[in-house]
Amino acid sequence: MKEIFNFQETVKNAAFFYVNSDEVVDHTGPVTSKLIHIGGLGKVQSKPLEKMYQDIFDSSKKGVIYFSFGSVAQSSYMPEPHKKAFLEAFAEFPEINFIWKYEKASDNIAKGLKNVFTFDWLPQNEILEHEKLLTFISHGGMNSVTEAASKGVPMICIPIFADQPHNAKMLEDRGTAVVVDKNDISKKTIVAAIKKIIENPEYKQKVKMISKMIQSKPMTPEERVVKYAEFAAQFGATDVFQSEGRNLNFIQLYSIDVVGFLVFIIIAVIYLFF
Repeated sequence: MKEIFNFQETVKNAAFFYVNSDEVVDHTGPVTSKLIHIGGLGKVQSKPLEKMYQDIFDSSKKGVIYFSFGSVAQSSYMPEPHKKAFLEAFAEFPEINFIWKYEKASDNIAKGLKNVFTFDWLPQNEILEHEKLLTFISHGGMNSVTEAASKGVPMICIPIFADQPHNAKMLEDRGTAVVVDKNDISKKTIVAAIKKIIENPEYKQKVKMISKMIQSKPMTPEERVVKYAEFAAQFGATDVFQSEGRNLNFIQLYSIDVVGFLVFIIIAVIYLFF
């Protein structure tokens, strides 16, 4: 009889877990040696910026701010009041140029604003490396977070869903980002976030230090993938890195039986004496 593949058992007994995050950036947590951070995997060498982008940097008096919500949460889908809030906020900084990844050119969203430049695609890797970049406004996707951290760019995060609130919080805790609630987007909150980043040099200093730490790690993400895969191929899923926690059921793992017993005792005492 053909054996049925058991996903849960396979994961539980895996030799290692590859995780798309960087331990220098992410929160420190109680994890086992099975967890291998490979944030930044696939990083490519930057190329010189094309002239049309370089001209935007050259024409800015105080620098450039990059604004992109990635390929899933596209800016063109943003509610109109939010678009208006961003545009009004950007108008408050005439000496700063804004490069905005906006996917629907026909909207002509930045008409009349000389310091806002929109494109449906942008060379993010190269833009983030430019010395005149002031900050990166993002939804806080893990790839963007890791890329900005590795290049020493402070961020303004507006998390929308999934892992983004966690990602934004970890950057905020590291002192490298300002977080704006997606339900509190207004001209006032955006202006305040931009001013906080550009007027406080500590954000830049802290993210530059994190960038140096990432670059100085003894192994690159690519080397980790290869070396741990080779280790697993040689030794298999040994018990050396396995935690007994993998064998606990839901009640045991979260001590629900203990909590339930304590709640029962408290209720009993209250009933007997009050």
